[in-house]
Amino acid sequence: MTGKHRLHSAGSGEDILYSIRKSKRAKHVRLRVSPHEGLVVVVPPGFDTRQVPGIVRERMEWIQRALEKMPSVHPRTVGVPEKLSLRSIGEEWTVFCLRGKGERNYLEQRSGRVIEIHAVAEDPALQGDLLREWVRRKALIELLPRLEEAARQYGFRYNRGTVRHQKTRWGSCSTRGTISLNMKLLFLPSELVEYIFLHELCHTVHMNHSQSFWTLLERHMPDCRARDRAMRRASEYIPQFAVV
Repeated sequence: MTGKHRLHSAGSGEDILYSIRKSKRAKHVRLRVSPHEGLVVVVPPGFDTRQVPGIVRERMEWIQRALEKMPSVHPRTVGVPEKLSLRSIGEEWTVFCLRGKGERNYLEQRSGRVIEIHAVAEDPALQGDLLREWVRRKALIELLPRLEEAARQYGFRYNRGTVRHQKTRWGSCSTRGTISLNMKLLFLPSELVEYIFLHELCHTVHMNHSQSFWTLLERHMPDCRARDRAMRRASEYIPQFAVV
């Protein structure tokens, strides 16, 4: 294994991490995805590894689909944060983990932007599951109305919007006009979220990343290229419990 390599995906706005492994039994390049190793590019002996980024870029759609279908591995040593910064909507929440009574595990939202996680046992994975579900519901409430507002502002139409816990994509647009947003957008600065909204709305016109797509995007957002570059580091805003 040669360590982790990084390739930026302009389509998802997120970096793809991969490893290169040389195998004497390999006769050609193979790509495989696993929960523990992520994306691994297996190459035969003597293969010029400088070609790997191009291969990964060509197979990007398959890679993203495979990563999204990959089952999550919950890191049991990662606890939930004491503070939850939802930068896109300008809110900060305080999180308390409490010992629950009875046999029920649950989460309560209190006034003053307080979240209480009640768990029967000290289980970081369970606490993370409860908090991730809260983030998903919060994203439904907050992100979808803002997507509708962006569509009206820029003059686009789409069929419907959904919120998912996507592993690799910040957003996507189907041929039927369904825009899916990553719940983790809540943690990003508002200007990057606005970029993702407009990026996906432009896909309702151009279902690719052709020059026509970028021309349309730049017409509505002249600094879109700078925001796209800023998305390369967007994962730094995501708390560890929400990464899985």
